[in-house]
Amino acid sequence: MTAVTEVRGVGPALAKAFNAKGYKTAEAIAKAKPEDLSGTPRVGSTRAAKLIAAAKEVVGAKPKPAPRAATRKPAERKSAVQRATAKSNAAANKAEAERKAAKERAAAEQAAAEAKAKKKAKAKAKAEKAAKKKSEMEAVFSKAKEKVKEKSKKGKKNKKPKKDVKKKKDDKKSDKKKSDKKPGKKKDKKKAKK
Repeated sequence: MTAVTEVRGVGPALAKAFNAKGYKTAEAIAKAKPEDLSGTPRVGSTRAAKLIAAAKEVVGAKPKPAPRAATRKPAERKSAVQRATAKSNAAANKAEAERKAAKERAAAEQAAAEAKAKKKAKAKAKAEKAAKKKSEMEAVFSKAKEKVKEKSKKGKKNKKPKKDVKKKKDDKKSDKKKSDKKPGKKKDKKKAKK
């Protein structure tokens, strides 16, 4: 019989409490259930489980399972036919795996080639669009230049040498003088009629 105080975590005060509950030895604590010990003051359900495990270690009541010796069945001997079939099956499986791997590689290469072609087509379409836009812009610019040239030509036609401008001014002045005379005569005629 082992004393209660030899259990790890049990001091003199807790030993008295266990004695009062009827647990006088470590063996009695090892056999108890956590619910029974949790009724003791300062012992909860988790502490009770720890105390029971510690008591089992002290008592040795917890038998450790003996490691089992590895028991192997002796390998069955295969006949020559079975060995040959196994080899041919292994070879067939290997060949099948190689075929699958080659098929997967080919599919991956094809997907990469398609992706590359798609990317190239996209770049080509983008370049064509840029070229079209450039030609449109050039056409707009050339039209604008033509308009500017036409306006400048019209401006040059309207302008004459300065001598001509003076003559025009003189002509205009003389026209004004003539026109001044005419309305006055009309006025005189109107007055005379009245």
